[in-house]
Amino acid sequence: MIENKLNCCVVRDLLPAYIEDLTESETTALVKEHLEKCPSCKAVENDMRTSVPIEKAPKRALHVLKRVKRTRLIAAILATVVALGCMWWLYDQEFHYANTAAGRLAAVEDYIPQPENSTMTHGVKAGTPLRAVSWAEQNRHLFIFYTADNEENVWGIIHLVRGINGKYRTIEATYSPSQYTGGIYGESLTPKGTDWRLFMLAGYNCRDIYTAEIQYSANDYNGVDRYPITKTYEVKEADFLWIMDQEELMQELEVNGESIVRLMIDEIRLLDKNGNDVTSQYKDDSENASWGGGIGTAELFLVYVYMGIVALLGVVFIRYFLRRD
Repeated sequence: MIENKLNCCVVRDLLPAYIEDLTESETTALVKEHLEKCPSCKAVENDMRTSVPIEKAPKRALHVLKRVKRTRLIAAILATVVALGCMWWLYDQEFHYANTAAGRLAAVEDYIPQPENSTMTHGVKAGTPLRAVSWAEQNRHLFIFYTADNEENVWGIIHLVRGINGKYRTIEATYSPSQYTGGIYGESLTPKGTDWRLFMLAGYNCRDIYTAEIQYSANDYNGVDRYPITKTYEVKEADFLWIMDQEELMQELEVNGESIVRLMIDEIRLLDKNGNDVTSQYKDDSENASWGGGIGTAELFLVYVYMGIVALLGVVFIRYFLRRD
């Protein structure tokens, strides 16, 4: 075990504080031990005690000083906790949807309905019953297929992104009316903030549907339909959401051409277990609307600005409480 010993230079530097009883108990013991063994340093101590009148600081004053120091340290720690808590709260206000049934439904209900004072003629009105039908996750991105219980049978996809707190923030959503109360919904999508080109196939209320024949058409930059192709899918779930890479799907469909930018669905045939076409059973003849739309969320710039302001104020308070005076 290594002994803690002090040399003469260190001891003589500590003597003023030692004589005034300002050193820690451990340091006092080491200085005292050195003085007992070192006549030279002992003589210096005697000279300092006899030649210079020293008024020891009152123990009460020392106690108050230590108490103030401890209080400032506690205040600095509390300032740190409060600043971090406020920053986390600001972040959680944006990223606050959990990937649970309740969290996904909350994201749909908060994001899709129009404000009550909206003048838009299309979309989902406030108070409309909504359902988060199915979902799929890829990397940090969450996609939710939803439906609205309104006259136009609106359905669409919501795109969310995961934050460092493990929760999600809504980024964008699509919506459009449907002539069907169930079946297959398809949409191509380039998620905001990515260079992905995805194609979504979503199923809703497909309990009696065993296969679906989907006729695709590939569109070029001018919107001209090309390569009509039919592909049959086996349907194993009543509600589902499939995410497919659009380029891989185009290769699977044997669609070629550098100018092709988007896949569209021209027609869907829903078949039962016997191969009978049951598409008409899901069709709503009263719905003929053909509009479509989308909404998006602003970037996080202001949130990061507010978090930066809170962090700056936290640093100012911490430095204030830890000042030396």
